[in-house]
Parts: sequence; C-alpha cells; structure tokens
Amino acid sequence: DAATGILVDENVRGIRIDVLCKKLGVTKGSFYWHFEGRPALLNAILERWHKRMTTNVIDRLGVEAGNPFDRLRALLALPRATRSPAFARIEQSIRDWCRRDRQAQNAVEEVDKIRLAYISDLFEQQGLEPDVAARRAYIAYAFLMGDSVLRNTVQPKDLDEIVEDAMNVLTSDRGQP
Repeated sequence: DAATGILVDENVRGIRIDVLCKKLGVTKGSFYWHFEGRPALLNAILERWHKRMTTNVIDRLGVEAGNPFDRLRALLALPRATRSPAFARIEQSIRDWCRRDRQAQNAVEEVDKIRLAYISDLFEQQGLEPDVAARRAYIAYAFLMGDSVLRNTVQPKDLDEIVEDAMNVLTSDRGQP
C-alpha cells in the first residue's frame, strides 16, 4: 500500500527502498524479508492492482449483480462509486508507468485483455454475436475509462440517466435480461 501510494503521489521513480523503509519505520532488512528487491516490489504492485481492480471486481459483480445486463449496468456505474477516485488515481499511475516500462506495459495489456473479454462475454450472454460483442465491449470499456478520468472535473447531475443512456445504446438490440 505504501509503495502504491508513492506511485500515485510521485511516480514509479519515487519508489525507492530507502524512502519506503523510512516512511514505514522499518529496516531494510525487514523490507528484504518480504521482497528480494525493488523489481519484486514493483511486480507485487502490479499483481495487487490486477487482483484488486480486475479479478476482484469481476468476482464481486458475479455475486452482487444477477444477470449479464445487470452486471454490465453495475460495471458502467463503477467510476462514480465512493472509492473510485482513489482507484482511478492508481489506474492512471499504472498506465503512466506502462508508457516507460515493459513489465508494467505487459501487465496493463493483460488486464485490458481480461477486462475486455469479460465485458464481451457479458454482451455474448445477452445474445450478441462475438464480433459485435467485442466491439460493444470496447465502447463500454472506453466509456468506463473515460468516466473514471472525467469524474474529477465533470459532475453531471443525472449520472444514473447517463448510465441508462449508455446501456440503451450498448444493448438496444439484445435479448431480454
């Protein structure tokens, strides 16, 4: 968590073992007990981001929202959830990092593929052909990512209606839920 905080507040270059140890009030020996070095720590940041913001979200949607239509609606509303601003900052920081680092780029590409496949599957479960579902998934994902960025500067009064409009556009030719 502390390293992710540094990533968000500074960038990946700010993640240094000595700074992290001082911030946490631990020795370097304690750090090395948990991680082999900085590369292992950076890998752990990427793995945790993958789990918290992809795998866990997909699992939670499967439990909380019933059918594929409701899961898609819940997904589109996520950027406006209470904890989303903090998660959006992490997302933006990881994506900024991936512009300069192959390991981070690989992690982002993997996460994007998983997220797009999940969204595409939601559309296929609603009766759309795979090629149409893939295109709709891209549009839905672009909506999600854009909304997570715009959330900080644009506060529409009718967010529920915007999500419903997006659902209508994305699912106008689907079967019934």
